[in-house]
Amino acid sequence: MHVVARSRHWLARHPSVYWLAVVVLAAVVGSGVAAQVSALDDARRAWGTSRTVLIARDDLVPGTSLDDGGLDTVALPSMAVPPSALTSLPRGARLRQRVAAGEVLVAADVTDLPGPAARAPDGTVVVAMRTSGDRGTASSPVIGLTVQIVADGLLLADGATIVDIDSDAVFVAVDVTDGPAVAAAERAGIASLLYVPM
Repeated sequence: MHVVARSRHWLARHPSVYWLAVVVLAAVVGSGVAAQVSALDDARRAWGTSRTVLIARDDLVPGTSLDDGGLDTVALPSMAVPPSALTSLPRGARLRQRVAAGEVLVAADVTDLPGPAARAPDGTVVVAMRTSGDRGTASSPVIGLTVQIVADGLLLADGATIVDIDSDAVFVAVDVTDGPAVAAAERAGIASLLYVPM
């Protein structure tokens, strides 16, 4: 007799084993369904709760003072909000980096520290590149622009960032390991900025 036929014959004589298997299988499936329903309920509850955060009303550039507005307060689902999203701003807050319209402001976007170094990324130092006198830089530098710094045909700093500008200097954040060479070249009057296409 074939194995399947023998099994069916045996189960016909012992129906309690068949029904026990059905009950166990139903319990396993029911447990899995209950776990999925519980996970869905948790996700629904998380999306149901909201958190009030600050978002940019318009595109904002580095160095923008946030005391002047440009931000809106909105309630968003908690699941869609980054953990470091800001709900308020410190006095004198300025943007450290570009923020697009509708983007949620996070702690890394703003600083309330004074001076050019406040907008420099971690792991960098800021060097002032003089613009007055006979050693000018290229016209119209912009905060947030990526530049290279060269001297005597050598690349001293790659991926540097303009963090501030005044009438006499362009302040550039460079990797902390490149800072001494860039400062020495600037002091010697041989450092130049190369503007990197975006």
